[in-house]
Amino acid sequence: MDTFDKDPFGNVEAGQVAAPIPEQPAGGDRTRKLVLGGLIVLAVIAIAAVAFATMNAGRTNDGSESPEAAMQKLFDGLSNEDMVAAVDAFLPGEADPIISYTGSIGTELKRLDVLTDGINPQGISGLNMEFTDLEFRTEEIAPGFVRVFITNGDAFIDIDQAELPIGDLILDNLPAQERGALDGDLPPDSESMGGEDFYLVAVDDDGWYLSYWYTIMDAIFSQTGYDTPAFGNGLAAVGGDSPEAAVEDAFRELLSLDLEGLIGMLPPTEMRALYDYMPLVMDDYNETVGAFGSFITIDLTSLGTSVSDAADGAKRVKIETFDIAFSSFLMEIDGAISFDGACFDISLNDQSGALSQFGTDIPDHINTCDPELADMLGSGMTGMDLPDFIGDIGAADTGLLAVEEDGRWYLSPTETLGDTMLQGLKVWDRETLQQYIDWLIEVGGEAGSAALF
Repeated sequence: MDTFDKDPFGNVEAGQVAAPIPEQPAGGDRTRKLVLGGLIVLAVIAIAAVAFATMNAGRTNDGSESPEAAMQKLFDGLSNEDMVAAVDAFLPGEADPIISYTGSIGTELKRLDVLTDGINPQGISGLNMEFTDLEFRTEEIAPGFVRVFITNGDAFIDIDQAELPIGDLILDNLPAQERGALDGDLPPDSESMGGEDFYLVAVDDDGWYLSYWYTIMDAIFSQTGYDTPAFGNGLAAVGGDSPEAAVEDAFRELLSLDLEGLIGMLPPTEMRALYDYMPLVMDDYNETVGAFGSFITIDLTSLGTSVSDAADGAKRVKIETFDIAFSSFLMEIDGAISFDGACFDISLNDQSGALSQFGTDIPDHINTCDPELADMLGSGMTGMDLPDFIGDIGAADTGLLAVEEDGRWYLSPTETLGDTMLQGLKVWDRETLQQYIDWLIEVGGEAGSAALF
């Protein structure tokens, strides 16, 4: 592997940043650029995700000998285009839920022509990354928990846009000027990685692993003045007797604003960092947000669910129907919210007229399947026909993903997000996705005109 005494591509010196791409003139297709730019970012992320998922079978899940070795393992994997090594640098309990769905999502994105079939599991076509001469500094948070900083090293990134496996759905929607720009490669970017701005938290779990959840929690809590948590002695995991019980119990905890109870319904392995850190804020939460529960009562009176199989033994729990009753003795209001599988029905009894002081008439009954309301939310608000987004979501086999740990069932946020994305993509075809792109561009164009004039 080359060290970067000189840029191997002959364009920039080590430690320097290549000149930026000349700024393109603004034009009437600015909104189209933003929409398609977002799709390009999605495609690049998906390319990486598919590469990770394709190689998942070769993972060892072995920890490293030290925190520094765990960080080096990550960057060695990226430099060598060895995605297995990169994934293995992270705690398995955090990485596994992400890996479960990325391959299937990538397959759907290829079907929709967002990606092409030219995805190489040994790397990402059109992207070359190399990280060399890395040096680290560690800072102990507590025994078994260490911040790992990069104090020195070189990074070189080269992107050949024409080789990225970006599908025709994106390319066909790009203005000619922007599509032409993708035929070339970006100037290589070479810079020093030294400094104290970037770190990851490493955790000793029969070997050292990096952790993105502990890194996020540490960054938030260390900067807001909280003490170090009592690692391993956090909130108690509760879970449910069954997948549907886990959903119902979590629903009730949410409505009652019981944050501790809600966290107890999350997987203790996947959300281990949350269990450790959240006790630091529970008193503050209970004195503020939690106290709101004394002024309003929200009860789940009925819940209808169905259960189906998802990936890796998880269960998909779909909420078919529910009924909620609410009341506030302070504002003298009460009402109900119902869902019958297709429509939401909301009724409100403002006994004292307290809500009228907000300066607008609030109806005492709303049904989301009311034709007039549907018209207002669709073409009535924008002047254009909105694609049937609600119908598409309703057709998708979506739900909350429950996973089993030690005989109890918990709701997985990561797997729920991944499965929802997957099932949502399955109900679309290229024509439908094109309609959404056209609608977003048209809405953005009108909004842009309104802002200018």
